[in-house]
Amino acid sequence: MQARLLNTAAEKTEADALIVPIVEGQTSVPAEAQALDKKLKGAIGQLLKDREFRGKFMELVPVHNLNNAASKWTVLVGVGKLDQLDMVRLRNALQAAGRVLRKRGHRRVAIVLPKEVAARASAADLARAATEGIGLSNFDVGSLKTRHDHAVTQIDSLSLIGLNGDRNATQALKDAVALTDATNRIREWVNAPANAFTPAVFADKVKESVKGTALDLKVLDVDDMRRLKMGALLAVARGSDEPAKMIVLRYSGGRKNGPNLALVGKGITFDSGGISIKPAQNMEMMKSDMGGGAAVVGAMLAIAELKPKINVIGIVPTTENMPSGKAIKPGDVVTGSGGKTIEIINTDAEGRLILSDGITYAVNEGATHIVDIATLTGSIMRTLGPLAIGAFGNDQGLMDLVRRAADLAGERIWELPTWADYDGLIESEIADIKNSTVPWAGATTAALFLREFVDGRPWVHLDIAGSAWQDASELKTVPKGPTGSGVRVMAHLAQLLAGH
Repeated sequence: MQARLLNTAAEKTEADALIVPIVEGQTSVPAEAQALDKKLKGAIGQLLKDREFRGKFMELVPVHNLNNAASKWTVLVGVGKLDQLDMVRLRNALQAAGRVLRKRGHRRVAIVLPKEVAARASAADLARAATEGIGLSNFDVGSLKTRHDHAVTQIDSLSLIGLNGDRNATQALKDAVALTDATNRIREWVNAPANAFTPAVFADKVKESVKGTALDLKVLDVDDMRRLKMGALLAVARGSDEPAKMIVLRYSGGRKNGPNLALVGKGITFDSGGISIKPAQNMEMMKSDMGGGAAVVGAMLAIAELKPKINVIGIVPTTENMPSGKAIKPGDVVTGSGGKTIEIINTDAEGRLILSDGITYAVNEGATHIVDIATLTGSIMRTLGPLAIGAFGNDQGLMDLVRRAADLAGERIWELPTWADYDGLIESEIADIKNSTVPWAGATTAALFLREFVDGRPWVHLDIAGSAWQDASELKTVPKGPTGSGVRVMAHLAQLLAGH
C-alpha cells in the first residue's frame, strides 16, 4: 500500500472513498468537511442533525457523492465517545472501515482528520494509527476460498488530510507501511492450516521472506539440536513425524559491544496437547500456536526496513506437539540445553519447554536483553480475554520500554507479577523444576519457568494467547481473525532500545 500526507481540501481530494471520522454525539459537520457537505447539498449535516448517524464506535454510513465532489463516496465512520478515543480505538475503527470498503471494491481511500480527533494525539501518532488501521484491513482471513460473495480487492492508496506535512508524521507514515506489511505477512502464516504450514514450511517461508533484506538466516535441524543438547525442544518434537527446526535471524545494525536484543518466539505449528491431549472442541485453532514465532519473524522483517542502530537476534524453535508412541509422557524428566532437569507434569505445557532452549541459545549468543513471546497459556486468556497481551518481567527499565513500544504499536499490554512468593510453584521433588503445577496462576507459573533460563539478563515475557486471534463475537470493537499481535511492539522496542 502507498500512503501519503495530502494538503488538499476534502471536496477536492480524488479517491474512491473519503472517510470522515465522527465523534459520538456530534451534531454538526466537522469544519474540515463543511465545504464538502455544501457540495453534497447538506447530506452529511442532515444525517447528523436527524441522528440517523450517531458516531457510535465502528458505525459506518456511506454517502454517494453523485459527481458533486472529486471522490466517489463519503464514508462517515464512528469513533465513539471523545473521552474514550485513543490510538488503539482509532486504529481498530479504521481497520473495520477498511474491511468494508475493500468488500465494496474501493482501492483509493482518503481520510480527513477533524480537529476533534487530531487533538487526541501527536501528528506522528495519528499518522501511524490511521495508516496501520487501513493497512491492516488489507488482510483477508478467507484467502483460501475459491468462491467469494464480493470482489477481492486491496486498498493500494491512502491519503491523509489534516496533518499539514508534519515531518514527524511523514516518517511515522513511512514506518507504518513497513510495520503493516510485516504484520499482514505473518497473519497469513498464522491463518494457514497446519497441514500446509509445518516446521519445514515455516523455515522455507522465512527463507523466502528474507531475500533482499539485511537479515542473516540460519536454520538448525535435529542434528544441530542434538549437538547443542536441546533436550527440551527435542522432547516435544519426538511425538511428531515432522522434523523440528530452529530458525535464527540476525540483524546487525548496532555497534559490536552495544545492546544485543534477543526476540524468542514459540513456533508450535500444531498443538494437540500431546499425551495430555486437548479437548476436541476448538482444537482446529491450534494451528495458530506458532503466533509468537511468526511475530518474531514479522518484527525482524520490520526491523530490517526501519534500520534501528542496534543488534537483534530472532530465534524461533518450531515443531508440532503430537501424541504417539514416541511422545514424551507425564512424569518424564528431560534436560534442557542449559543443563537444568525438567519434570514433565503436563505435555500440553510444551511451549515453555521449547522456549527454554530458545532462550538458552539467546544467552549463549550474547543477548543483553531478552523478550520472549508466545501463545502460551489459557490462563492469560481467562484473565485478559482477547484484548491485551500479558507481560511479565524481571527488569523495570525494559518493561517500561515494552510499555512505550506497545503504545506506539497500538496494542494493549498489562503487566502481571512475578513475586518471589510464587517461586515454589515450579519446584519439583525429583528434578530442578517442573513444567506445570496447580490449576491457578497458570500464566505466572509459565513466566516463572521461563525466567529460570535468562541467566539474570533483563527479560520480558509476552503471553499473546488471547490477543493473537480475535473471535469473541461479543467484542465488536476488535476486528476478527489473526491479529499479528506483538510484531509492531517488538519492532518499536528495537528502535527504543537503540536510542536508550
